[in-house]
Amino acid sequence: MTELPTFDEMMHLAKTDPDKLERIRQAAIDQTISQANGCNRGALRALQHRIDLTRHRASNPYQSMVEISRMMHDKLDLLNTALNHPDELSRSRVVSLGQARPQKAVNT
Repeated sequence: MTELPTFDEMMHLAKTDPDKLERIRQAAIDQTISQANGCNRGALRALQHRIDLTRHRASNPYQSMVEISRMMHDKLDLLNTALNHPDELSRSRVVSLGQARPQKAVNT
């Protein structure tokens, strides 16, 4: 893997050249995904796309961090359930969206 700048160097880039820092970030992400197992690459790219959208939609860096952290915790909760209570994942209820509504009587 390409060597990343030190934390202090990245802090300096964030203040002086944020575009360069973004290019470094994107290159590190691309390299990490390309080195992953082939069957995982699609899911990793989809996850990164979701993260990027979350960052873009956030009104500030703090909101971005909170939303991405929430995504991570949701996945960890799902993993915990899968490992410790797998029977709960198989309990699903099908709800029909096309149920007929009772019709009102029409007086003639």
